[in-house]
Amino acid sequence: MKDEVCRYLNKADHAMEVAEDLLGGGHAPDAASKIYYAMYYAAQALLKNEGIDVIKHSAVEAAFGYYFAKPGRIDPKFHKMLINARKIREIADYDIDEEIVEPVASLKIDEGKAFLSAMKKFIGV
Repeated sequence: MKDEVCRYLNKADHAMEVAEDLLGGGHAPDAASKIYYAMYYAAQALLKNEGIDVIKHSAVEAAFGYYFAKPGRIDPKFHKMLINARKIREIADYDIDEEIVEPVASLKIDEGKAFLSAMKKFIGV
């Protein structure tokens, strides 16, 4: 496995661990944001593993859909999870009128773990 792919997976694992700590401490919005980043890093690892270089969040999302979800290489539900996690993160980070609550963050933790597991399995880790 490429060193860069390994570093992205390590960042994904770390972000998920921090998300769980934040949720346990009663910080659901911050946990939701970190969950998205765990998924973003895992998606980056998958793309880098295939030699696909994109940086912008929207480009990662689009490339993930184009190269993996659309052709059925990965279950399209994971693409939807990534898209939804980004929307939740944007609400958590930027929206002053809407609050992310614990049940939403808990659900996202479960989805984030499933997402990371699927990316690692695809990469062969």
